[in-house]
Amino acid sequence: MAHVFVVQVELSWGERREYLLANDVEPGLEHRLATRKDWQEVMRGALINVPVAPYLPSERTMPPMATAKVLDVRAVEADAAPKLQRTRSQFIMAAVWQRQDSATNYNFLHHDYSPATQAQIKADVDHWVNNTSTAAVTKQTKQRIAEQEAEFAKEIEKKG
Repeated sequence: MAHVFVVQVELSWGERREYLLANDVEPGLEHRLATRKDWQEVMRGALINVPVAPYLPSERTMPPMATAKVLDVRAVEADAAPKLQRTRSQFIMAAVWQRQDSATNYNFLHHDYSPATQAQIKADVDHWVNNTSTAAVTKQTKQRIAEQEAEFAKEIEKKG
């Protein structure tokens, strides 16, 4: 039976959310589920990039992203998948990021995101690796989240 994988994450500012794991990560996790009792260990504690606002129907702008810490993962039958946003594909297993410095982890996770998202990812990685505060950058990200949510509402209203 095919599955989707729901990850529970914590954002650096303490909020907890659930996401569906990115499509291209699912086959590897499906194989682990079928062959290993400890299949969740690859994801538990991992750092993963997640959208923190909705994607616009117009796809005009990408939502703000953040790097969250995976608290848990569960398999759900694909035909019973909850309606959740998907994570991005970039993640680093706990066993790896905990042995690396912030710069190395950030270098892998920052991808080609906007400068504002890259600033949030850097702050998040520093938070998870060095226990630093993300308050200043997160304040800006929360403003960007509010703006994206307002634009999403306007686009939905126009459509229907």
